[in-house]
Amino acid sequence: MKIFQIGSLEFSRVRVPLKAPFVTALGRKTETENVRVLVRLRGGAEGRGEASSSVVYAHLAPARLEAAARRLGERLRGRDVRRWRRLATELFERCGEATPAAAALEAAILDAWSAQLGVPLYRLFGGRRDSVETDLTLSAWPAPPAAEAARDALRRGFKTLKIKVGTGPKADWERVRAAASRGRPEVILDGNQGMTERTARALVDRCLAEGIRVSVLEQPLPRGDVSGLRRLSRACPVPVAADESARSPREALEVLSSGAARAINVKAAKTGYAASLEIVAVAAAAGADLMIGCMQETSLGLSASVHLACGTGAFRWVDLDSDVLLAEPRAEGRYRRDGPVVRVSSNSSKVEPSAATPRAFRRSGSRTISKNP
Repeated sequence: MKIFQIGSLEFSRVRVPLKAPFVTALGRKTETENVRVLVRLRGGAEGRGEASSSVVYAHLAPARLEAAARRLGERLRGRDVRRWRRLATELFERCGEATPAAAALEAAILDAWSAQLGVPLYRLFGGRRDSVETDLTLSAWPAPPAAEAARDALRRGFKTLKIKVGTGPKADWERVRAAASRGRPEVILDGNQGMTERTARALVDRCLAEGIRVSVLEQPLPRGDVSGLRRLSRACPVPVAADESARSPREALEVLSSGAARAINVKAAKTGYAASLEIVAVAAAAGADLMIGCMQETSLGLSASVHLACGTGAFRWVDLDSDVLLAEPRAEGRYRRDGPVVRVSSNSSKVEPSAATPRAFRRSGSRTISKNP
């Protein structure tokens, strides 16, 4: 039906400062400049997505992401969003390394489809729950600011802290000890590919010996060191999660089947939403745990991942906190945040469901997005 066909697309950029410098083993960032996509259907519904840029990887620079999004978007005009899985496959086959651009278009397609149906997006993802609780990420700062940030996070109700490590054994230990010294938070150690087998195992062992509740060690080794990940995963007393080593369902299957990780970090920016659902299925079949993460998306860009996390109910660890780290002038996502709890919501404005809309989908709760993202 024509009401589900893509009529037009718009592209823009938004620059938002971070509340504090974001530091990892790979680099430092003080602001994010993201590319926004608006998809408008012939039936009147509109949907938005957002691609987060990177100061570390040149292929994820804002200009390149926008160019990729525009190029990919040209193929979408006239296409039916009800075929979103097919469209997602085509986008990722043609995006090269600009996966956030393809994911932003896929999110906008899903957003527009749910608006045209009059169904909140999380219900299209399964509708398992309407809220999830997220962690809060602490950058690779020195110990004093890390301790201050941790105290502030605990005061705001966050129970889990994701701490960036991989900057050296001494600095890593001092940062983690300082951040976890009060309140006994659950701790996720994120190595960002900056560790060795020896330093990763030593940090985990020292944390556990000191009573720090480490629940998972995320991507401690370089992406290509699968054999090292396998050895570490077998020896490590906490689960090792693959992030950069599992950028597709195929890679996730290979990592899990080889024993190189016991968990997968799913990021829509690297895999998209259709592929994320495939990874969820792979992990379920393998009996593995899942984390869902983000980049530096604003609340608008984070929205689809929040709906994915709620809709599937599949994630043991939820790392959807980029909106907390950014100094956004106003929240634009289709969810409400109360400290660590994010609850899916929908805009009061909606496109009336058509007569052809499936009966189960004829409900209120969609949103129509403004024409100027």
